[in-house]
Amino acid sequence: MDFAVALLVGNSGRVAAIWLALIVLAVVAFFALALPRGVRRPRQIFAWLADSAAKKRAEAERRAAEAAEVIRYADEIAVAASGAANTAERRRDECQRAQAAVEDAWQAYQRADAALGRARRAAAYGVPAAPVSDDEQADRAQALRRSAQAAYRRGDLSDTQLLDALTHRTGWDPALHPVEQELVLARAAVAHRFAAYQRCLEEESAAWQAADIATAAVRSLRQEVVAAEAQAESARAALKESVREAPSARRVPAAA
Repeated sequence: MDFAVALLVGNSGRVAAIWLALIVLAVVAFFALALPRGVRRPRQIFAWLADSAAKKRAEAERRAAEAAEVIRYADEIAVAASGAANTAERRRDECQRAQAAVEDAWQAYQRADAALGRARRAAAYGVPAAPVSDDEQADRAQALRRSAQAAYRRGDLSDTQLLDALTHRTGWDPALHPVEQELVLARAAVAHRFAAYQRCLEEESAAWQAADIATAAVRSLRQEVVAAEAQAESARAALKESVREAPSARRVPAAA
């Protein structure tokens, strides 16, 4: 036993060299076993290493491109959400204006209806059935023209109604007594104002519908922004990781 210990101590350097050689041989054997089938020569090994590095680099570039696309989409959807929010704000403003227009149209209709009531009460007393001279008929035609033009400027008549009044069509008779002409004018004004009120109601309904659609789009886009931002954060982290791995992937052994 003492002899064996003395032998090992006296040959410690040689024993260490032997063990080192055995370890190197084991590593080389393990590396050789890890190589693909048919890859044994140095040139083949270097080619395999280069191909493996190229595949890793291509995979890293593909992942980087995908991450960049995810980040780009997150930026675009954020811009879209901001634009949708501005659109929704404009739609709400349009709703407010449409509501004000409805109120104004209703007030105008009520004023026209009140004027029609007064014209009816005045016409209820009747008008004299005396014959009308040519001069008086000319005066009545001129009065009808002035009254129709004034009503048009107030917004009580449409373009078509004004044209009918000036050309004496569809019930506009210049030979009528001024009281009767006032009644015809009041009826036309009520019809026009009520039609305008109906149009304002339709425009208000359309404005609210557009506002609801815009608001729903904002909610949907904001949810999409949250999801896209989460994916973008993961993509940015992946890009940073690929940047750190890139130098090692570029170190490819040169072929012997």
